[in-house]
Order: sequence, then structure tokens, then C-alpha cells
Amino acid sequence: MKYLIIGAGGAGGLIGGFLARSNFDVTLVARGKHLAAIQEKGLIINRYNKEKITIPNVKAVSQTGLGQERFAIVFVCVKAYSIKEIIPVLEKVADAQTIIIPILNSMETGNILRAALPSKSICDGCIYITGYVSAPGEITQNNQIFRIVYGFANQSKANYPILKTLESDLRISNIEVQYSSDIFSQIFKKLAFTSAFASVGGYYHVKAKAIQQIPAYREVFIRLLRELEQIGRAANYTTSAEIVENNTAILDHLTGEFTTSFQKDLAANKPDEREELIFAMVRLAQKYQVPAPTYLKIAKHFGYIG
Repeated sequence: MKYLIIGAGGAGGLIGGFLARSNFDVTLVARGKHLAAIQEKGLIINRYNKEKITIPNVKAVSQTGLGQERFAIVFVCVKAYSIKEIIPVLEKVADAQTIIIPILNSMETGNILRAALPSKSICDGCIYITGYVSAPGEITQNNQIFRIVYGFANQSKANYPILKTLESDLRISNIEVQYSSDIFSQIFKKLAFTSAFASVGGYYHVKAKAIQQIPAYREVFIRLLRELEQIGRAANYTTSAEIVENNTAILDHLTGEFTTSFQKDLAANKPDEREELIFAMVRLAQKYQVPAPTYLKIAKHFGYIG
């Protein structure tokens, strides 16, 4: 079965690297110096446990380097602000049987793609992983968790027999995988941590250690989680107090130097995901008439106009 990974950053590079290491047929779509290094030396993965993996002869191409080949599974791993740019690529590489799995920091990616590509089989998904491009051709994985959650909303996995093979291949490659027909709840729960942490870290320009140890920053993080919890209940994404409890636990297990890609993009003056991580939460709060003053304050700081 042929896999295409569009975006070879922290998430896509690790998915593609783990699958390629297990000898599955994988093609990575990358660009610039990162692409050149993978083509020349293979893909290097620095794991959380200090293990260094070199995967030689990884197939890697640019978007324009894709030929007429079609793929069984396409993972979309670009930043959310780039999603519309890859629609022509998906049109080209996917046929009626292809399953397209976006795993971005966004609640709306699947809806955007389905509207643009109504004849394609596009589900929704998210990923639990912390990794980043640490050098051209090199991905660093920060911790052990590596899990993909995906699904077609309100549909049984049995409707798509190919998914059995997909899940087997991922597990063989040491990637946890979970199918959910309640996928939007799963994405919301996953985004809760990323959104709250990115909001605090970006607003105050701090890393995990400061949010863990300085009461003022930690309190803002918890206030954001409480607002998300209320939004989640109003939208029927969650019915429990798990968002605050679970995500403060995640915070306390991070290395002190951890930051989100949103913070890295801010520091580098690059395009960022404020729309998906911060503004979208304010819009959800407004949609369900839930007060979210802390989110609104931070959103306005980043240019939100509601």
C-alpha cells in the first residue's frame, strides 16, 4: 500500500520516517534545504530516549516533483494556513479509493477539504506527538507519545476496509492509532492543550518551565482550560472536568524548554496558526454563547477583530 505524507516537519517527518523504517512504501513531500538533505543523506530521527535513527533512501520529492502516481493513504501534515495551497496536489494524487487524513491543529481542515474536493474520501484527524525539524533532513522527537486519532464523523470504520491495513501498518511501525466516529470531540480535546499553552506562551513569551512554576502564568493557563471546558460542554465535545485535569498533568510532564510551533513561528516572524489555535476558540465561545474573557483578551492582543 502506498503512502504519501504531505509535509515533512515534526509530525509528517515522524509518520513517514517510522513507516519507511518498517519498509512500507512511503513518499514524503518536503521543500528547500530539508528536501535536499533527505534526498542526499536520508532522514535522521533523534528520539526522546537519545536513540538516533538514520533511514536511508527515503523517497522525498517537492510538490512539483510528484508525477502521476496515485496513493492509497495521504496524510496531510502541513500548517493550517497552508491548507488551500495543497488542494491541487490532493486532486492530483488521490483517486476515488484514496483515504485523505488531515492531522492539523484545526477543527475545520476536513470541512475545508471536503468542500473543495467533494469526490474524495476525506476524514478528520489529529496527532499526539512533539517533534520538530532540528536541522535539514533531521527530525527531533521530544517525548514518547506518538498517537494518531482519526475518523469519519458518525461513520463506522467497517465502511472503509482499507483502514484495517492502515492501522496494522501503523502499529507495526510503533505508531499508536485510534479510530473515532466522534472525531470532532477528539480533535477538540487534543487542541485544548496546544491552544491554551500556545496562547500563554505566545502572549507572555515564555516556555514550559515558566508556565509550570510561575503562579501567574499557570493561573492563566488554567483559566483558558476552564473556558475551553465550558465551550466543550456547550458544543457536546466533552461532558466532564477532564480538560483541566488532563492538560495540567500534560503541562507538568513537559521538559522546561518545550514551546509550541506557534511560538517558534512568532519568534521567527513567520506565518502562524493564531487563527486556528486562538481565534477559532473565541468564535466557538461566541457561537455557543459561552463567556471566554481570557481567550478574548489574548486573541485581541494577536489582532482578533470579532
